[in-house]
Amino acid sequence: MASPNQYFVLIVPACAALLGVAMIYCWSRLRDHRYLLWIGSGYIATAIPMGIHSLMPNELLARWTLPLSSLYLLGVWTMAHGVAMRFGGRAHTGWAWLIIILTLGLLFFFSRVDDDLWLRLQILNLGLALLVALPAKSILYGRTPTLPLRTLLRASYLTVLLYAFTRVAVLAAVIPKEMQPELTRSGFWLLMLATNMLISIWLALAILTSTAMSIVQTLDHERSRDPLTRLLNRRAFFEQVQKRLELYGHSGWAVLTCDLDHFKMVNDTWGHAAGDRALKEFGALLARTVRQDDLAARFGGEEFVLLIRSASLHTAVLVAERLRSSVMNLHIPATAHTLTASFGVVQLSSNGDINQAIEQADRLLYEAKHAGRNKVIWKAS
Repeated sequence: MASPNQYFVLIVPACAALLGVAMIYCWSRLRDHRYLLWIGSGYIATAIPMGIHSLMPNELLARWTLPLSSLYLLGVWTMAHGVAMRFGGRAHTGWAWLIIILTLGLLFFFSRVDDDLWLRLQILNLGLALLVALPAKSILYGRTPTLPLRTLLRASYLTVLLYAFTRVAVLAAVIPKEMQPELTRSGFWLLMLATNMLISIWLALAILTSTAMSIVQTLDHERSRDPLTRLLNRRAFFEQVQKRLELYGHSGWAVLTCDLDHFKMVNDTWGHAAGDRALKEFGALLARTVRQDDLAARFGGEEFVLLIRSASLHTAVLVAERLRSSVMNLHIPATAHTLTASFGVVQLSSNGDINQAIEQADRLLYEAKHAGRNKVIWKAS
């Protein structure tokens, strides 16, 4: 008959299973975050043998070593693979299968040939620790979604990794062989399960927090972008301009306004799909041209605005001329139309107002239109 302590320790696998179910549910609503499915499945796979071990009499442990250990090993590797996916890496499937097969082979020998619970614990925990270590390179040196999440996620993984190898060392150095018969009913077992629960909850919260923050950032990114060209929209452009000017000052900037020539003719002649394609191609050209501190936005229709770092008006005009030449090389499928664009360029003065600079660049743009289009007209602000 199971003791009250054994029923109490079922809280740990139950919590792990619930965390796994929560992650899988999140994945069902956020299919792009596939790592949640892997990590959630790993939590559930490890919760099953953990619960069974806590209730099973010691005399049955040898008989059930292989199936329960298989679940432990597969569950831990599944979690490791999911965490690696979060960092854009991998958990080395080939090495994982080698570790799993060697671990199960040794467990088979020390359960069916030479029954030794103490050695089985060492072997299983070492195998689990090695599986946790497989994605270490991807996690420590791979890409992360954003800088604020890097410390949280890596610290969580390192905590799990440190605990995995510490548990191996403690089992080898502290637990005597004579404790074998009562190990799963001992205070050490309860302590180990409690530690497992705390670390599992910590890792789950770190993963779910990073997922929530990524979703918020994605939504904010979508809110700030023009859906067709993926450039900044008008609102986001002015927000980013304010940050740039506060950080670097007003001098050393130029404003470029640009407009595709005869764009209405493209829509009327070849349809709106061709017009959308032209806008996307032009937007992509602007995105390729701007540098890290520059900004490019679609203000509406075929009107675009750029804020670029420029030490002089001459430099800004050269950028506009390069863009004007590049536009004529854009190919719009299913049309015979050669795109051109007109530009107005203004150098922002040290005390210049961005709105006034844009208005002035707009006037220069319309001068370029009236002068025959496919031109760059400039003036200091």
